[in-house]
Amino acid sequence: MTTQPVIKISNLSKDFKSNHALLDINLEITPGSVVGVLGPNGCGKTTIFKHIIGLLQPSRGGVETFGTNAAHLAPSQLEKIGYVSQQSELLDWLTVRETVDFTQAHYPNWDKDLAKRLLDDFKLNDNSNVGSLSVGQKQRLSIVLGVSHRPELLILDEPAASLDPVVRQDFLDLLMELIQEPNRTILISSHILTDVQKIIDKVLIIDEGMVHCFQDLDDLREEYFSVTLRSLSGVLKTDIQLTGLKHLDHQGASAMVKLHNPDAEQVKREVADLNCQAKISRLEFEDIYRLIVSGK
Repeated sequence: MTTQPVIKISNLSKDFKSNHALLDINLEITPGSVVGVLGPNGCGKTTIFKHIIGLLQPSRGGVETFGTNAAHLAPSQLEKIGYVSQQSELLDWLTVRETVDFTQAHYPNWDKDLAKRLLDDFKLNDNSNVGSLSVGQKQRLSIVLGVSHRPELLILDEPAASLDPVVRQDFLDLLMELIQEPNRTILISSHILTDVQKIIDKVLIIDEGMVHCFQDLDDLREEYFSVTLRSLSGVLKTDIQLTGLKHLDHQGASAMVKLHNPDAEQVKREVADLNCQAKISRLEFEDIYRLIVSGK
């Protein structure tokens, strides 16, 4: 039995005047996936998110969410989506309680107990005026509003950027709870890679509006290695060539080499020919991300 993707993106391109924000994106995201959507500022992450929920229309190509053209999602489908952005769009003249009640009215499946627990965990006072909240407190409130209806599809666009470390850990604990439900799909963008890698199972890396990587996190980690070389006979030659070489940082008698999908036995033979000591290890996730995006 084939599982229908929650999100299907086909040849998606988006132009803003002469700027190509997205270029020929093709993706299928299956139910239950937790996808880290990563890339530099301005790479197109938010633009993709807005297409998925129908806030933007493609210049070319198409986006289907829950099997429907994202531009024509029915109210019953929109109720299954939660969206938390870095830029909270809250009504400053309402209190926290009024904001929660107003949002709750739009979601038949609103979980009052979850909302109350999160308000307590995030130390948000019901009677506080939204306009008086700090940036971090508004972000916490946005999270409460985005998850308390227990959406099937949860889109988090830099949700922890304004959170202090303690609250950020509470938020990660919440995500760990939410992903226990097998059919919930989560897309999260963040520059805090140490947090992201704790919860995601797939990695989507975007740069300059194009997909540079979309695969399981565990598979990605299996593909990248670093080799630290130290010459046994003085200065190390500069024209080092190892199988799968992606980046070389040469410093006199030593060098750091980053490899992609190397043949282990071939690398051992190549290192032996260099007359070097060699230490081979897997690259950390942050280093893999940096290598894919910047080549360094």
